[in-house]
Amino acid sequence: MTDTAAHAKPSAGSRAKRFLKPNVVLLALIPLFLLYLPRFVENTTLLQAISVATIFVMFAASWDILSGYTGQVSFGHAAFIGTGAYTVALFSKYEPGVSNELALLAGVLVAALLGVAIGVPCLRLKGPYLALATLSVAGALVQITFIYKEQLGGEDGIAGVKNVQDGAVTGPLGEGLSKLVLGPLTFGGKSPFDQYIYVSYFVALLAMVLVVGGLMLLGYGKRGLVLRSIQQDEAAAEAAGVPLTRYKLAAFVLSAACAGFAGGLYAQIRGTVALDLLSVDLSLLIIIIAAFGGAGSIIGPAIGAYAVILLQNYYLDRASDVFVEHPELKIGSFALLLIVVLIVAPRGLVPPLLQRLSGRGSPSRAAGAALTESA
Repeated sequence: MTDTAAHAKPSAGSRAKRFLKPNVVLLALIPLFLLYLPRFVENTTLLQAISVATIFVMFAASWDILSGYTGQVSFGHAAFIGTGAYTVALFSKYEPGVSNELALLAGVLVAALLGVAIGVPCLRLKGPYLALATLSVAGALVQITFIYKEQLGGEDGIAGVKNVQDGAVTGPLGEGLSKLVLGPLTFGGKSPFDQYIYVSYFVALLAMVLVVGGLMLLGYGKRGLVLRSIQQDEAAAEAAGVPLTRYKLAAFVLSAACAGFAGGLYAQIRGTVALDLLSVDLSLLIIIIAAFGGAGSIIGPAIGAYAVILLQNYYLDRASDVFVEHPELKIGSFALLLIVVLIVAPRGLVPPLLQRLSGRGSPSRAAGAALTESA
């Protein structure tokens, strides 16, 4: 009886300590701050930019659970994002009677199936070979949009996608949160376009909490440590009894599904789908975001997404007309900034800070401990 109680106390204490880790606290504080931000900021252009950044948080987190944890570097992550977005847009165009939620679920399933289709043949590929394979898939999907231009729109994309306000779930949720934060009279006094911006803002925020929170639970749990052990040393992980094929394929499919969900939601928030959702630039931007924030931490790329997207889509456009007239300079500027960051902080900006605040060991040591325990 005494021994049991003695073992129970450290377990309870360790759970409390894990809950209070800075990354978990950040996951709670950032959404709480963003939830009440519209109450004090009436700049709808800024709120729109934050909504886009929130979607990119999900893009980056979905990439991180695959590449940051298992080391399967994808250079064509836009393939999954675009697949989810185009699936939602096609339902809106050809089957307008299908609800937004079902269309979004279809986008998740199609993206997950694409993840299986890419993941199975690419399981044995590593390093640049896997990166080139995923890049080729994204490039092939771009060509498909031109081959089936009548259905997929080609360079024009697909416009008129049903927005989040038309959803049986997303619309009431977004309006409910808007009235909770702004007050029913204030929200009701806004123009229809401003109401749409507020609803989109809160729907994106809620979706981000669910997706990133779920990925963090996975990433910081036992399975996440096993995924990290695969990245550290596949041979050692396999010798310890880790089923490499199952874990690597699961990471691929989960990453694709989350990216497809975020892509579909992006289409419903923006109301249009274009080729930029399948472009190499988007895949590169996601990698820049993840490396800037700190790959392999989930919360690092999330914070990196807010920093990079807000700078790119809001502040730089107001700092100089050069960035408006030459948008390619923005991604070039961030590539240069990334080089500087990687020289100063090779692991990104967020993980070293969180490690100091929490006083815990390095992720590689934790992964090694989990591998030894599983053996």
